[in-house]
Amino acid sequence: MQTYEQINAGFNRQMLGGQQDRVKFLRQILTRLKNPDQRFKIIHIAGTNGKGSTGTMLEQGLQNAGYRVGYFSSPALVDDREQIKVNDHLISKKDFAMTYQKITERLPIDLSPDDITIFEWWTLIMLQYFADQKVDWAVIECGLGGQDDATNIINAPFISVITHVALDHTRILGPTITQIAQAKAGIIKNGTKQVFLAPHQEKDTLTIIKAKAHQQRVGLTQADTQSIVDGKAILKVNHKIYKVPFNLLGTFQSENLGTVVSVFDFLFQRRLVTSWQPLLSTLATVKIAGRMQKIADHPSIILDGAHNPDAAKQLTETISKFPRNKVIMVLGFLADKNISQMVKIYQQMADKIIITTPDHPTRALDVSELKSALPQAIIADNPRKGLVVAKKIAEPNDLIIVTGSFYTIKDIEASLDEK
Repeated sequence: MQTYEQINAGFNRQMLGGQQDRVKFLRQILTRLKNPDQRFKIIHIAGTNGKGSTGTMLEQGLQNAGYRVGYFSSPALVDDREQIKVNDHLISKKDFAMTYQKITERLPIDLSPDDITIFEWWTLIMLQYFADQKVDWAVIECGLGGQDDATNIINAPFISVITHVALDHTRILGPTITQIAQAKAGIIKNGTKQVFLAPHQEKDTLTIIKAKAHQQRVGLTQADTQSIVDGKAILKVNHKIYKVPFNLLGTFQSENLGTVVSVFDFLFQRRLVTSWQPLLSTLATVKIAGRMQKIADHPSIILDGAHNPDAAKQLTETISKFPRNKVIMVLGFLADKNISQMVKIYQQMADKIIITTPDHPTRALDVSELKSALPQAIIADNPRKGLVVAKKIAEPNDLIIVTGSFYTIKDIEASLDEK
């Protein structure tokens, strides 16, 4: 039997996500596996920004309520296996290899493992593994879009969640909010109990999601924001007010929190959770790597995977509320992103910029190309070296931000794990 390392290294790395016939193609494989996705309840999450925070809080909340919970999220920061977890445990290399083997043995005769791309393989392995692990719930994040995303091979999920919708992956999903909202709305299926939409959406997004929910006969709840004041979440639910410590930084977390509270209220009404305590415990302890993650003080260093203009705006809004002297940024982008807009946003905020090439073998934007957009910036070979330069020029009261892509903060995350 092949090892995990051999299997993962051999995967077809084409980007076929977003192609219309892929979901149909993958469904035939799922049928041959006897529909593992139907053996647990699924919360399926699409959206441009906020999927990770929303997914983590829901997954932790369900675990705290005593359930066995699978979580599928991407991208991984340090180890690819972070994408598939059951109750916080990464899939073991042995289980990954065994699940892969099980699926290859059941592939239709005319298909070879090479016909399936890497993200599609991870999706199939995740669904089969969660079934084998007998999870009660699975929280599954879309990789890209919704309608044509590999995760959309699942049957109707129990709940669909759509987080903040903004422009991203425009080459694949289309250049307008309308097209992007249509792609996200593709996860709303007949048979789903309820769809939840994050607060503060554009009018076009709202119109499209409402129409799709109505067409599929699924109830729609648009969440309200929840207040976060001085490191405390102030939740208003069922005429009660709960105050609880909440350490996630970012003004946008009030929106993600609103969505989570809305979903939890639905679970509470249906007696799937019996009290609010599991969620309150979650909020007091939740940490999310790579999302407004503070890794040092004096100077403060923050890692954030903001990788589109909407996330860049949210990041600058959060930083504007920070006590600080100068802002020093370490930036690295993927080539298929809206770089000119992000550069504009960051230029307005940063006192000094260091540019670098993120850790992605095919999609990284080379630093030499970025230099033409940011002629004053200092060049560093890689993100780790960029952080070293930033620390050298920073005073104790400055703020260092490493951002532009999850792949820019990946190496730095890995070095934290090594300590």
